[in-house]
Amino acid sequence: MGVTFDNEKQMFVFDFEHDGAEDIVHLTGEGYQVKAFGKCFYYGYEFSEQVDSNVRGEFLDYVWNAKDLNEKFELTDFIKKAIDNFHKKVNLYKYGVAINPKTLNKVNQYMMRYVYRFAQPKLCKIQDILNPDMDEKLCASIRQQNVLIIDDVTTSGSTLNEILRTLRILNEDNEITIFSLLGRKDLMAEAL
Repeated sequence: MGVTFDNEKQMFVFDFEHDGAEDIVHLTGEGYQVKAFGKCFYYGYEFSEQVDSNVRGEFLDYVWNAKDLNEKFELTDFIKKAIDNFHKKVNLYKYGVAINPKTLNKVNQYMMRYVYRFAQPKLCKIQDILNPDMDEKLCASIRQQNVLIIDDVTTSGSTLNEILRTLRILNEDNEITIFSLLGRKDLMAEAL
């Protein structure tokens, strides 16, 4: 899966058949364990190290500002490829709770609908987890089931760390998996 930036045309070029040295993102493959949180793993696309901040910012803007995904078929294919790969690695059926962002933009909505093709976990929002008066039914679900965190972009990692701390207080042993369409796994290490 290759995404490059064509400087001449000033546009992103999606190649779903090949990976290349010039790709601005790549899939995490087998995932990355966030050791500070036990059985906690990270999957999704990561920016390549050689990508400069301008291209990174433009690509984030391209994803964040997707208003009509029917017109950006390459972006829906980009999302599908990541979630299909993710499902092959982790089996989405084993997650009973899915946490998603406070506000669902078009990309997050599409990702959640696509995940629901595989499994139907109990959905909750980030603010539900971070609420000091968390619903007792939600607490019970987290204590008994594996948790999936889904987001379109991982930026600073600070909110993610807060969520992970709360989840670990409720259950030290369940599996927590983070799926971020775009991000850097090392952001979580920086925020610890």
